[in-house]
Amino acid sequence: MAHLVSLKNLGGVERYFLRFVSEYKRAMSLDVLLQTEQVHPFLREALTSKGHPIHSIKGPSSFKLPELFGVRARYQKKLIERVDPQAILVWNKLAGNPLAMLDDHPVFHYEHGTAWTATRTREVDDYLQLLSGVVAVSHAAYRMLQLRCGLAESVPALTLHNAIEVPECHAEHPEGRFRLGFAGRLKGLKAPMVALETFRAVHNELPEAELWIAGEGPLEPVLRDWVNRWQLQDNVRFCGLVNDMSAFYTGLDAFICPSWREPFGLVAQEAIAYGVPAIVSNVDGLPEALQDAGNGAILEPTRPRSALARYGELCVQGPDEVFSPSDNDLVTARVLDPEEAARKLIEWAHDPEQRRRIGRHAREQLEREQNLTRYGDQLMDFIKSASAIGSDLGKL
Repeated sequence: MAHLVSLKNLGGVERYFLRFVSEYKRAMSLDVLLQTEQVHPFLREALTSKGHPIHSIKGPSSFKLPELFGVRARYQKKLIERVDPQAILVWNKLAGNPLAMLDDHPVFHYEHGTAWTATRTREVDDYLQLLSGVVAVSHAAYRMLQLRCGLAESVPALTLHNAIEVPECHAEHPEGRFRLGFAGRLKGLKAPMVALETFRAVHNELPEAELWIAGEGPLEPVLRDWVNRWQLQDNVRFCGLVNDMSAFYTGLDAFICPSWREPFGLVAQEAIAYGVPAIVSNVDGLPEALQDAGNGAILEPTRPRSALARYGELCVQGPDEVFSPSDNDLVTARVLDPEEAARKLIEWAHDPEQRRRIGRHAREQLEREQNLTRYGDQLMDFIKSASAIGSDLGKL
């Protein structure tokens, strides 16, 4: 099997790719087809040490062939003939794929958020028509491919939520403390201002409560300004970029992810994996990261996004349309009501044993349903099945 992937950065998709190929080298041979010449040093070392062949699709070794007169396309055709994979998995890229080398093999697309930002073009249409199947990180991701990019319903599809290794350590939820956490880039669509608004409402009832914010971004000065205005300096900690997220999560009593766009919501999944109840917006793939409301609370965003404009234009920057799980369609982006979120948090604050029960339930469910071995087995079964269907259709 060949994986067409960009490994220039070390983000969620790239880390997940590495976890998958590490798990499945035992079951099959794997070839890596690089979309970009650069490979993050961590990823190159990990792949090389595991013996995975790495090929550049732009030319032999570090040489970059020109696209003029079809020179690069001919190289790509010869490369894929030499590798001769049973299937090709394209990781989270809709535009800029080498269509010439995808003609003669089953091609599968892994969707992890690119459908939210892609522009539908003839190139994207041609790519989607090549597909033998789609694997989506959430139902929301699959629907966005349909709604924004025109993916046909006839294309076989599998929704496969991120797998996660449930850690041994977990939040203890001690008596007499309530610490809320937020993690993510501090920018508009992640809605850190909503997290701060929510905490302010919690603090009005629980003066000793704390908010820990992990992450950096353009909204940090705005958040600090309003922390000072609301006199929350003693209760809000800006943690910056956190190297040890395990220590961060295990030190929390609750977590909030109020984003108004999120293809899946890895931070919410990570929080519940550490036994921390999470509040999420019912938008895009966020509720799927939580799995069910028994692992926290899924709240409908009911407030106009413009309500955040009072804090500055940076707070409202982001997409105007998002996917609504309730409507199964695109809707105008809205944000959480902080008072509603605060009521649930205050309830949890008064009942540490309830938080522990929620945490145990979440960890058991993740261990049972979201482990990497199960994930890999489902993915490979789908690819084999859909490849066979495509082969049979090609004979008709």
